[in-house]
Amino acid sequence: MAGEGGQDLTVETARARLLASVSPVVGTERLLLAQAVGRVLAEPVVAPFALPREDHSALDGYALCGSDATVDRRLRIIGRALAGAPWSGTVAPGTCLRLMTGAVMPAGADTVIAQESVQVGDGWITLQSGLEAGENVRRAGEDLPEGREAVPAGRSLDARQIALVAALGIGVVTVVRPVRVGILSTGSELRPFGEALAPGDLYDSNRPMLAALLQRPVVALEDLGSVPDDPRQLAARLGQGADLDLLIASGGVSVGEADWVRPVLAEMGHLDFWRVAIKPGRPLAFGRLGRSWFLGLPGNPVSAYVTFQLFVLPVLERLAGMPVRPPVSLRAPLLAPLRHRPGRTSFLRARWERADEGAWGVFPFPGQGSAMLSSLAQADCLIELPADRATFEVGESVKVWRLPS
Repeated sequence: MAGEGGQDLTVETARARLLASVSPVVGTERLLLAQAVGRVLAEPVVAPFALPREDHSALDGYALCGSDATVDRRLRIIGRALAGAPWSGTVAPGTCLRLMTGAVMPAGADTVIAQESVQVGDGWITLQSGLEAGENVRRAGEDLPEGREAVPAGRSLDARQIALVAALGIGVVTVVRPVRVGILSTGSELRPFGEALAPGDLYDSNRPMLAALLQRPVVALEDLGSVPDDPRQLAARLGQGADLDLLIASGGVSVGEADWVRPVLAEMGHLDFWRVAIKPGRPLAFGRLGRSWFLGLPGNPVSAYVTFQLFVLPVLERLAGMPVRPPVSLRAPLLAPLRHRPGRTSFLRARWERADEGAWGVFPFPGQGSAMLSSLAQADCLIELPADRATFEVGESVKVWRLPS
């Protein structure tokens, strides 16, 4: 078992191992389009007709025959068309039709000249510029031909896809059922809100944080509460999540005397790995519990947040049937020198700032302890430091991960 008494897994190896193990959940449901925002299509949406269905004017102007589209050509106005109010006649050479943006092109006409490009008289226009035949016309099917796949299966629906599906007159879509995710905090020191704290006690911040991170349309969340550092109580509470799709626990995954998650998981199910060469967040347990996949995150809140972004999120995307997106990262100059101990990839909380000379860079917070929530709350990015180097100078380009707002 990698990570068990041997070399820690790299971030890349751990992510690959996770994604190779899990597969999308089975099951679909039919939803009204207005209720499907953020959900993942289980079946593609195919265009029942072309978009647009007919040739339309792309601007306010005059429809005419392409052979008449020459400078100083004088044309008689024979009618008027609006979007939603077509004209039923035919435009012959020497004539034109007044029409507005979106109006259906009349028979005989194949070109539209902008209203600013003509001189209008009493029932006549004179072209003040020439144009190519076919200009300023939206052709039938140029946006989407009939029978073409409009939105593929596996796409999470946002406002853009909703608009396209609505334009096709489709009001109900088939989506992947939500991923059933449970969250659990472990630790005898944890107390719920409102309860007085004894010396050494802490309010549980991980579970509310994870619940907030999991507020997604593709997730059906189940809160399993918190459990003290007792193997019997832990086993009972883990058993309550064995029928979920994914169970996420925080705390108790290291090697301390009170860390029971690994041995209990190994006894009740299967433990794949539990150590990754990152800081913060080295202890990370992954395995199987009943029909549920299990991810045990570190107890320190910053470690839990970072490991969620690195490992839980791609697993969730895979379970939901979405394409697993690569992390959003870029390179930027450091605004302060950095040191870290080689051997593990470090992820440091930082914020974007403008340097004295006006260029933007990233400034790492001085306090990087894995229990320091204030810097996490203020950070808008993470700086990734590779495991094979110790020092990084001001102005040096580093890899930066944007944090979701």
